[in-house]
Amino acid sequence: MKTKYTIRYRLLLIVIITIINGFFTVANAQTFEEAQNLISKGENNKAKAICFEILAKEYNTDAVLLLGRIYAWEGLFDSSRVVINELMAKYPQNLEALDVLSDVEFWSGNHDQAVKYCDKALEIDVNNTNFKLKKARILDDGNKTEEAVEVLEKLLKQDNHNPEAIQNLRDYRLKLMKNEIKLQYTLDYFKKDFNRDPWNMVTLQYSRKTKFGSVIPRINRADKFGSNGLQAELDIWPKVNKNNYGYINYGFSTSSIFPENRLGLEWYHNFPNSFEGSLGVRFLDFGTETTDIYTATFGKYFGNNWASFRSFLTPGSSGVSFSGAVQLRHYFDDPSKYLNLKLGYGVSPDDNRNLVNSDLNSRLNLNTATLRIEYNHIINKMWILNVGSAINNEEFKQDAYSNYFTCEVSVARLF
Repeated sequence: MKTKYTIRYRLLLIVIITIINGFFTVANAQTFEEAQNLISKGENNKAKAICFEILAKEYNTDAVLLLGRIYAWEGLFDSSRVVINELMAKYPQNLEALDVLSDVEFWSGNHDQAVKYCDKALEIDVNNTNFKLKKARILDDGNKTEEAVEVLEKLLKQDNHNPEAIQNLRDYRLKLMKNEIKLQYTLDYFKKDFNRDPWNMVTLQYSRKTKFGSVIPRINRADKFGSNGLQAELDIWPKVNKNNYGYINYGFSTSSIFPENRLGLEWYHNFPNSFEGSLGVRFLDFGTETTDIYTATFGKYFGNNWASFRSFLTPGSSGVSFSGAVQLRHYFDDPSKYLNLKLGYGVSPDDNRNLVNSDLNSRLNLNTATLRIEYNHIINKMWILNVGSAINNEEFKQDAYSNYFTCEVSVARLF
């Protein structure tokens, strides 16, 4: 009998232990699920507390991965690296851990290391589509778009119906377009007070992106004051480093309605917190007279907007003249889609329409105000349309003011 009761007690004990173990297993599963639900509600601290509770009982890979992701989302990249690298030491082929680590390095700006983690994952699972797509995104964000294209081209040989790969490949190929040709027309229409025929100006320019910066040759043809003429210009935007770049402009013309020579030099610097500033100079040579003009800008990006102020100072025999402009630009879902509002005072030396040989000094010292609105739009990621209009109030003789209107349209093709 004793043996019989002993067997029964042992069986009962086994059943009780099994039930208790199952209860705690279910409890742990529910607790982890609760942590995931808290993440969706934005309650990261509570979710982390649950992960710590789970890990205090036993090492749980799901809890470690979730904890590492929370740290990464919060920008605590070092903390995320510590917990995930500990997991990798135990399970070196864990793809989810490599996914977290690649995000951590990507978000912290370490593109090369992020790519290495993607490559390591692809060594484990050579046909993993998600890591191939991620690798391409990281390469593109790190200005290695050509390599990103190669990754997607190989992926589409494996899976030629992947919609994300197809769309991203199209976008990256368009991004590699380094050439642009642009045609622009500008009309200035004057009220009768000016006793002046409309001014017309047509510009044809070509732009080429290089690793050293953009190069832009340009031809301008203008019709104003009863004369017409041509001007050739060249703009160069040299890259110095991540926070510095330059602007160099030279223009030449044999026509009286353009400067015989014009030279522009400017240095731009990106400051912390999305501020940017510049200092520059413009030299205008009309053969019989020359003018030096000094300029500076200061601007800031905030959200999808850019605000800036530019000033021009022109020393002369009668003192120093001032002109300036404030502009606000709002970007939409693409950098080439924006609305720009500009309020200016005085004549801008960067605007060739306003510079006339026979009237240079008087025009640079004009009392004039301008309100301009401009919209830029990209179509099919290959065509860029720009339209703008302005109302200008100008002193056409002493203490007498009137208005003239400006309309401008341009079309550009990327290739």
